[in-house]
Amino acid sequence: MTSNPPRRPAPWQSPGPAGHGPPGPGRTVPLPGGTEAPVPYPGPPRGPVPPAGGPTTPPPLTLAEFYRTPRNRWWKGLLSILAVVAAIAVFSIVLSFAGVAIDLLLGTTTTEELASGRITLTPALLLATNLSLIASAAVAVLLHRYLHRQPVGTLHSVAGRLRWDWLGRASVVVVPLFVAYVVVIVLVETPGPIVLDATTWAFLAIVLLTTPLQAASEEYMFRGVIQRAAGSWAPGAVPSFVLGTLVSSVLFALAHFATDGWLIAYYVVFGIAMSLLTQFTGGLEAAVLVHAANNVLLFLVSTFTGQMSEGMDRSAGVGGPFMLAPMVVIVAIAAVLTALGRRAGLQHRAVPPPAA
Repeated sequence: MTSNPPRRPAPWQSPGPAGHGPPGPGRTVPLPGGTEAPVPYPGPPRGPVPPAGGPTTPPPLTLAEFYRTPRNRWWKGLLSILAVVAAIAVFSIVLSFAGVAIDLLLGTTTTEELASGRITLTPALLLATNLSLIASAAVAVLLHRYLHRQPVGTLHSVAGRLRWDWLGRASVVVVPLFVAYVVVIVLVETPGPIVLDATTWAFLAIVLLTTPLQAASEEYMFRGVIQRAAGSWAPGAVPSFVLGTLVSSVLFALAHFATDGWLIAYYVVFGIAMSLLTQFTGGLEAAVLVHAANNVLLFLVSTFTGQMSEGMDRSAGVGGPFMLAPMVVIVAIAAVLTALGRRAGLQHRAVPPPAA
């Protein structure tokens, strides 16, 4: 039989000063005159003893959990959500008034139309809408950086950077799928003849220059900050994702000010699909790409056919069972990209960095 190894003394049992024994019963200290006095035994230290290997490494977290750090407080998530919602409301009101004022100066709308509530979508109003969302996203970035104390890179993905290689691979799939989707819409709905006038060119410039940023802004606000803010209230990958998705998807639908039930359902499904995509790919790149491709291509069709106002109409009665088709398309594209991301081995968990 092998003998037992010598037992390692506990931290409080380590030898005392040379020649005076351990700091337990019987330990003495020298006194003037050549005498010694006993030292009372203090007992083992109170509280847990630190492990011999030092502090443990925090576990990696999913995107929805990424605000659940030791510095997290419940009120930070609530403040983030309220601040983003308030920014959207304030910037939308201020810039919409500016857009209406420009239309009045240009004569593209009249005070009689405004008084009757007939507000037609104009290039100035579309620009005001896009700029209000872009400005609101800037507020979300500031909250991520200074309230939650995380580097801006973690807003793109858990990898701490914008993964351009993944964005390129996803675009090879997303763009052809959305082009085919738009072609089917044009063939089925048979829109009116193409209109080329000054208004069309103005819409075209605004759609191409600002709509991709508008779509990205919505993803950074709702899936980037709001989903993580709400997810920080629930421990665990699944509870945080469910809560974050519920809050972000509902607010995403409400932010579109739709009063039609089918449209509201579409926005909720769109939000859930983008939440799943960001969670399982670990970043916002694919969701931004899907959102931008959807908005830009659909707006281009409405621009060239002179139906921008109809395309932005969200009043009750404009939706119907036909809305199931775009819901299926969005969910299917999100599923394809999720599978592609898993096959590519994308990082979807990471340890949040120390406070920035």
